[in-house]
Amino acid sequence: MSLQRELDAFKAAFESGGPPYNVSRERIEIMHRATEELRRSGLAERALKVGDLAPTFELDNQDGQLVRSVDLLAEGPLVITFFRGHW
Repeated sequence: MSLQRELDAFKAAFESGGPPYNVSRERIEIMHRATEELRRSGLAERALKVGDLAPTFELDNQDGQLVRSVDLLAEGPLVITFFRGHW
């Protein structure tokens, strides 16, 4: 199965409101409104694209420890993900 099909299947299951996610219609509508506001904001057009060089950064990780991109890059290639936390 292609990644797009997997994502489409996940979205359909999530938005159905049924198990295992059990998300209310109200919350799904909030998510849709927030997504549309983000699209209209223009932030996506200003975001880094594949192949762009990211600026160096220092951030706290999930344990509150400072993580520096220059230290991580010294160990090899760096992949960045954003963890929103538990709902």
